Amino acid sequence: MRTASEDGFGERTVLAVAVCLASAMVPSTARAITCDALPSAVEPDAAAPPPVVYIEGANAVGPFIALLQQALSVDQNPINVVYVGDGGCTGAANFFTSAPISSKPKPIYYAGQIQSTCTLPATGGPNGGPPTADIGASDVYAPTCGTLPGGQLPPGVADFLGPIQPMIFVVPSASTQMAISGTAAYFVFGFGANSGVVPWTVNGSIYRRNATSAAQALLAVAIGVPLTSWAGVDATSLPVNVNAGISGAAAVVNAMEVDPNPEATIGILADTNMDPTTATHINILAYKDFGQSCAYYPDSTATAHDKANVRDGHYDLWGPLHFFVRVDANAVPTNPSVERVVSLIIGTEALAGVDLIQVDAQTNLVPPCAMHVTRSSELGSLASYAPSGSCGCYFDYVATGASSCTRCLKVSDCPASAPVCNVSYPVSFCETQ
Repeated sequence: MRTASEDGFGERTVLAVAVCLASAMVPSTARAITCDALPSAVEPDAAAPPPVVYIEGANAVGPFIALLQQALSVDQNPINVVYVGDGGCTGAANFFTSAPISSKPKPIYYAGQIQSTCTLPATGGPNGGPPTADIGASDVYAPTCGTLPGGQLPPGVADFLGPIQPMIFVVPSASTQMAISGTAAYFVFGFGANSGVVPWTVNGSIYRRNATSAAQALLAVAIGVPLTSWAGVDATSLPVNVNAGISGAAAVVNAMEVDPNPEATIGILADTNMDPTTATHINILAYKDFGQSCAYYPDSTATAHDKANVRDGHYDLWGPLHFFVRVDANAVPTNPSVERVVSLIIGTEALAGVDLIQVDAQTNLVPPCAMHVTRSSELGSLASYAPSGSCGCYFDYVATGASSCTRCLKVSDCPASAPVCNVSYPVSFCETQ
């Protein structure tokens, strides 16, 4: 780790960073029920409950899979998907070691549109113990958390890549700060009160996650501060959050909202945590990566929702969601219910009533088919990307309400520059692939 006087940053004050502008459900209070005995939402008196698929890990997965949980619970071939959002690194570590699913936070399931919680059973896992996750969900590649034995996926496990997720540095809406550089972030989260990076010099107002957070793990790679050496405060450990039972990303948001010194306050989140309510209290900082001349928001502007700078590679803090699954020799999930859930998550199978691209847009994710760049490792080098079945035009439409692309009903409606009429979606546009 560099010292606070290196890189020509001797005074350690925030350097001016130019910003570049480029092209709830309320939980039910129903009685407790064990997760393996959840009835069918369609046929509560059925002789046997539907199969259960446990997903454990990244907090970011919750909003993304909620609609799938709802739809699958009332499908003609129902599956009760139970989700425990205990953090990407925790979920991945438990999955790789076949450890029991964490008992906190409470597992979430849906019966139609009604969200409820269930209690993990005492049996059902290996050797008769508590259940283990069927799917380990993480915001980062398996080696990034540092808990994977040997740094490689074990035999019989596959990493299915989901939509693209941006990570963000954030400040309260009352703050006047608009941007941060990778260098400044290195000093703020590496040295805390001793960073000299004004105005973020109050260690108690620097809100982070902890070493079990995959969001923090990705940002640790980005700014060069080791995952276990971050300055600041683990927001979940604050009395205001402990007393209220608030953890994870919600703890960061709550801590920032109640901090009496908004100008000195800064935190980290996944962009999926920026729901409409949070966005009224928290602002995203534009980010200037090492070697860049100015800072970029994930979107084309501070208030847009197009993820333009993620999609074209100007905003660097992003990676795919990861879904770790046990597979056979042909890389097919060994559990048929898990295979179906994974196929729906990654978009190789459709589910009536669920528009996955719209779900991505609503939860600040980007479907791979809307990306123009790709990478194959954590914050690795970017490569140009032209996906088959591109959906960039439709993503713009559902994310922003408009698209500059030509609407079409058939291929002959499309110009040579965008020759494919993508009729796979409710509104068809002429796409390049």
